Amino acid sequence: MKNAPTIVCALAMSLAAATMLSTGAAAAAACARDPSMSIAAACNKTTAWQGPRGKPAFELCKKTLQGAPESGTASAYGIVAAKAALESCAATERAAGKLLQDPKLPEDLRASYGSCVDMYSLARTGVTAMGDALKTCSTTGLLRGFADANAAVNDCLQVLRLVEDGGVASPLHRMVLADRDRITLACFLGALIPDSDK
Repeated sequence: MKNAPTIVCALAMSLAAATMLSTGAAAAAACARDPSMSIAAACNKTTAWQGPRGKPAFELCKKTLQGAPESGTASAYGIVAAKAALESCAATERAAGKLLQDPKLPEDLRASYGSCVDMYSLARTGVTAMGDALKTCSTTGLLRGFADANAAVNDCLQVLRLVEDGGVASPLHRMVLADRDRITLACFLGALIPDSDK
């Protein structure tokens, strides 16, 4: 069974296709139906329906897109978010690598961090695929990359939680949660593009 973020992002894509198909973007855009909007509008569309999580997600969106053109396309915003997610994942992977260099690291944490490093290689591949898919407005490719990246990050989280259930706190936990939020944001922004694969 797909996990919740994957289902939500898939649903968001379906809603975007249904509600934005008739209001496609400029023909000069890289993708014929790629909608143009302000950063505020893009962030509002991707977070307003999230309930209590909407406000922090909105702030993450604005921070992530800081420096992007104030009026851009959904694909452009998604590419910026995917790049930020990739950089965040790389930083987490480096942090795990540094922790593994500690000779006093408990064996259970060492095993967990080693697993996370392996999983993060898959996560980075998935996020890279998301960015590549957004360059051609392929929502199918975007969702496939998201599913792979999200699954890898969630697998890392699960491994860390198993260790933490034993009373060992991991400094990576918060970083991994932040990575998942950034990956999901890139998917939500890409979901604003009407499905060009149909």
